[in-house]
Amino acid sequence: MSVILSFVDKDGIQVASFPAEDRKSLNQMAEQHGIEIPMACCRGACYVCACKIKTGAEYVQIDKITSPAVLPARDNEGKRKEVFTCIWGISSEAINDKEVHEVILEKRF
Repeated sequence: MSVILSFVDKDGIQVASFPAEDRKSLNQMAEQHGIEIPMACCRGACYVCACKIKTGAEYVQIDKITSPAVLPARDNEGKRKEVFTCIWGISSEAINDKEVHEVILEKRF
């Protein structure tokens, strides 16, 4: 059915929440909804656009726009701790299945 993409600040306060779209990067969706996330390399290498994944890492596709130059660290359970919003997006399967999923990202800046 859908994936709800939410952004929170460092204090955990929600700054935006909206349905995710297919074929767009996380940064493109954020920008479309008034959320500014800095970008520099647009290749998934410089960490400028990185956000922490609070919830829903399993619904994030790391190569939605292009393959990342490097991969961010994982937590003790093997889940990604951060995303590169410039090239990562939401998996098409999650957007098109019959469930409602949630992805919460924490902005660094």
